[in-house]
Amino acid sequence: MSQLYRAVPSDGLIVHPLDSMTLIFQRSSGITHMVADPVPAILEVMETDCLTANDIAARLSNSYDLEEDDDTADVVLARLEELCSLALVEQV
Repeated sequence: MSQLYRAVPSDGLIVHPLDSMTLIFQRSSGITHMVADPVPAILEVMETDCLTANDIAARLSNSYDLEEDDDTADVVLARLEELCSLALVEQV
């Protein structure tokens, strides 16, 4: 069974796009994270759902006209692991 992930509630974040980067202020920790694509898109498509990396890859493929393949899911999984270490996403 694939691992499920859930993004922290968006009301706990302040998101500010800045050129090619995005700043995400996390109210609970008081930390501002600087992230690049595809992180903002991943958080956006996750909404409040519990999803696998494959589910997120499928949503990204639909939203951004990407090819849905194993490489996309692998990239998403790597970003999810990074987002977990930043406490912006949690495993459920």
